[in-house]
Amino acid sequence: MTTWLKVLPKMTGMFSALLMLGFFVGPQSNVMAACVQTSSSQAGSVLQTPGLAGKTIVVDAGHGGSDSGARGVSSVQEKKITLAVAHKLTNYLHEAGATVVMTRSTDKDLATEDDRMRKRRHMGDLKGRLDVVTKQPIDAFVSVHCNAAPSPAWHGAQVLYLRTNDDGKQLATLMQQAFQQTLLSTKRSIQSNQTLYLLKRIEGPAVLAEIGFITNPEEAHWLQKESYQDKVALTMYVALNRYFEGQSDTQKPKTVLT
Repeated sequence: MTTWLKVLPKMTGMFSALLMLGFFVGPQSNVMAACVQTSSSQAGSVLQTPGLAGKTIVVDAGHGGSDSGARGVSSVQEKKITLAVAHKLTNYLHEAGATVVMTRSTDKDLATEDDRMRKRRHMGDLKGRLDVVTKQPIDAFVSVHCNAAPSPAWHGAQVLYLRTNDDGKQLATLMQQAFQQTLLSTKRSIQSNQTLYLLKRIEGPAVLAEIGFITNPEEAHWLQKESYQDKVALTMYVALNRYFEGQSDTQKPKTVLT
């Protein structure tokens, strides 16, 4: 508790609010505490971390517009949850000093009218997201999704990465560990993939985070709550910060896509 007393005077309004909500209380609070550990010599926002400051991160909220994504318990739509979490993650990363690019910030997809006319909306949407990524060199890519299954018993957050992408695997491992320690119970492990359009075309630390099953009654309930969405976003922030803190001694150039 001594560490907390030293840190509290420097905390941003956002983190003070999280403390009030009880985010840092309980058996899983060790992961969240990692966000605010700082030395007495550091000044300014606690979130201003050397690991994330100056990094360019793309946050991709899955689906949008006419594409609702998966539908879960009580017809909850995946697109609404992914956008809410993406905005919260973006806020945390901004406070950490990162530049954040969102593939979408409103309820829309990235397909063009021509794509719709030619009945290739889905592929047009994916290409539109990739276009957003390739406009600048980036340091990381995180796509936010919700899972769904025929059985309501399936549950748990899970992180996917491209099988041949070692950087993606490293970030996925850190994020899955944070999910296991912080979110609703999950025994799921990271999952490699060879077919996801965006992960195949983005180099460096690129992952797709399935943050829970909206077909599971408990997870669907919590994923619709702003407090839990905030917790999911903060957990992803923790993983990204840990990844870049680990890279600080071996700085890699930003990924430039062509």
